[in-house]
Amino acid sequence: MKKDVDVLMRHWAEQRARYGLESGLGSQMGSIMEWKGAAPRGGAAGSRIPVKGVGMDRAAAEVDAALAELERRDERGRLLARLATFRYLHEATIREQMRAVGLAEDAERTYWYWLEALHLQVVRIIIARAGPCRTNTVRRVGMRRACAVDAPK
Repeated sequence: MKKDVDVLMRHWAEQRARYGLESGLGSQMGSIMEWKGAAPRGGAAGSRIPVKGVGMDRAAAEVDAALAELERRDERGRLLARLATFRYLHEATIREQMRAVGLAEDAERTYWYWLEALHLQVVRIIIARAGPCRTNTVRRVGMRRACAVDAPK
């Protein structure tokens, strides 16, 4: 599981670095003002509309929302969110990450515990955001036995 969460966090950092926090399409009025009328169709550089959409994909947006929620919780949550930013977004060295969250130089084992706590908190928040109907995989009603012997006569 650790490796999966790490891959998801790296994907979030890549998407965040590529698209930033906000993105969107330009307004029609902006293109009218830029071209002093209707924009030319085709051939003009930068006039094409992105085909696959704009902004982070759903997985990266969920991680971003989980980190924002974690940051709003308490001081430890803020430190874990800062660790995520330094580790995945800035790709800082382990020593720089430890300094960023206030760990001592010789507390490398504590760093790894903090990283595991970050991964667990992100997964928990993502599961909670998915809602109760998506996490339950068992039936809440009793199963009835369909058999000819128990059938009423």
